[in-house]
Amino acid sequence: MPILLGLIGIIVAGLFWILRTHGTVKGLQEVNRDTKGLQRRAVSTFQNLVGTPLQRVRDPRLAAVILMIQLVRTGSPLTASEKTRILEYMERPLEVDRISAAFERAWGYTQARLPFSQVADALAPLLRDALTVAERGELIAMLTQVASAHSPPSELQREGIARLKRRLLVGEGPVLVRGRGESA
Repeated sequence: MPILLGLIGIIVAGLFWILRTHGTVKGLQEVNRDTKGLQRRAVSTFQNLVGTPLQRVRDPRLAAVILMIQLVRTGSPLTASEKTRILEYMERPLEVDRISAAFERAWGYTQARLPFSQVADALAPLLRDALTVAERGELIAMLTQVASAHSPPSELQREGIARLKRRLLVGEGPVLVRGRGESA
């Protein structure tokens, strides 16, 4: 009989503990849900003051490498042929010192499957201010070559490059979007 009462006491204590933990978790989830707006506003305010990491990039060569890496990481993992092409462009025409370190630094700014346009939009003002029209055209050509290093560029890559081209060359006269015959 005492063993049965002890066993019932352990079961009741276990159930009490499980229900109490469940209630605490539900309460924390509710608090988290209630404060999501505040969390987003706090992050937004911080980013407005300081800027996103991409908006703090000041070297146009680093920005170009970031764009090349993100372009190929948007749809699939980086292949050896794409990496080789990027490293070749880092050597010439970008003339990056310490290519390996610069590649690793640029890699840190990219994310797998992140849309290329999000990265390009953040870097476009820097590139527009720092590069001449000819250099911007050269950057677009490099991006196109990197996109086609492993296989033909995907529709997503072509659209991302065309959008960046329009943003970089806005106000520079009519810009022909390759393959469509339209002016941007």
